Amino acid sequence: MISSFADYALENDLGGEHYSDPDLTCREHPGRVEEYELERLRGMMIEMISQPEDFRRWFGRFATTPRHELDIAPAEPPFEEEEIVDALAGGEMLTRLSGLRVLHIGDSFFVNSEQLEPTDPAALDALCRYTLLGKEELGEAALRNPAFIADLTRLINQGYWFFDE
Repeated sequence: MISSFADYALENDLGGEHYSDPDLTCREHPGRVEEYELERLRGMMIEMISQPEDFRRWFGRFATTPRHELDIAPAEPPFEEEEIVDALAGGEMLTRLSGLRVLHIGDSFFVNSEQLEPTDPAALDALCRYTLLGKEELGEAALRNPAFIADLTRLINQGYWFFDE
């Protein structure tokens, strides 16, 4: 987990402050680290993980990273948004790809290490809650929400959800 957070911090330019000690002088024993130096470094690290939004974003990405390779089959040919709406309105059901990790934390949603914009929180919560879902689980309003339908179409075309045959 620590290496994952360190990678996230580097990717997002967190912790731009580097450890420095203007009072540090050459030591007789260069391999010695003083307790106060270690405590200052620990404080810097604690400050970094204490930022709620960054910690939430990191955790969402970390927790939805697959632990094994997923058997992803992107939709061929790709679906158009209207096809998705028509299929769901007609009673077809979507199945979540086995092993796909999805997560809802507060007002944030994550799918396979990607944070989604909260275009329709209730419908996105349904994506997190159900492995099999249709218009009843998503809600009628979701089918009329162009931003949500665009996101759902992209997720289906990526192979994360698919219609039952």
